[in-house]
Amino acid sequence: MKQLLVNADDFGLSRGITDGIVESHRRGIVTSTSIVASGAAFAYAIAKTQSNPNLGVGVHLTLVEELPVAPPADIPTLLSSDGRFPKSYSALLPGLLLGRISSGDVEREFRAQIEKCLNAGLRPTHLDSHQHVHALPSLFRLVIDLAREYGIAGIRLPRDSPRRRGNFPCDGFAQKYMLCLLSRYDAFAYRGEAFRTCDGAAGIFDSGTLSEGRLLAILDRLPDGTTELVCHPGTGDAESVTAYGHWRYAWQTELNALTSTAVRSRLQAGQVRLINYAGLNR
Repeated sequence: MKQLLVNADDFGLSRGITDGIVESHRRGIVTSTSIVASGAAFAYAIAKTQSNPNLGVGVHLTLVEELPVAPPADIPTLLSSDGRFPKSYSALLPGLLLGRISSGDVEREFRAQIEKCLNAGLRPTHLDSHQHVHALPSLFRLVIDLAREYGIAGIRLPRDSPRRRGNFPCDGFAQKYMLCLLSRYDAFAYRGEAFRTCDGAAGIFDSGTLSEGRLLAILDRLPDGTTELVCHPGTGDAESVTAYGHWRYAWQTELNALTSTAVRSRLQAGQVRLINYAGLNR
């Protein structure tokens, strides 16, 4: 049996991204999303969950680019001079590897993000992270412990392969490839831990560029078992472009792909069952 968990990242980051995710759920194949606790549209996204009860919602743990949720005085090693997280994964990584970023600060910030979601009435189905930083082994151990403590069953393992893309390299190829390799190590090192995850992932190498053609190609090569498709739909509104245009994401292109009738037909023809983290049996 083939099962596909379609998770849209960045819920609550902006209104346009949030609206695109909701539309991709209502009219398309998105079954799950991950909310950014520090997102500018967090409250707006929380309100949207009330009218979309079948949309699974996890926490998109964030250590890059955004403002913190914890009081800045409690997490000084995580913040740049402007009071924000490091601007990119490549700026965050040296601080983690060289010990300039305190593990205690990371734990306090992750707790603050999870608890903000809980206090807003969410019951998160899973944990994942912005730019997949939780795949770093030192952070993955922390995420497992927090998931257990807060009763969150699912954790993303971004075990994608560039072979599924076909025409690489893509933007950030080396970073994404390394994180996919690290996630395979995490799966092996923590195989005895009790958390739910998919057998593999897709879409990691297509972030912001998941067209209908690319999505159909992924579905044609979908393996047996459970696969998490990571996607980034949105409406490409002025707010999102102003704040995150440097990502060069084609949010509307992804929205169109995820609501495509051809994609829905391909899923039906392949007898692919759509699920969210609550539907995982392990």
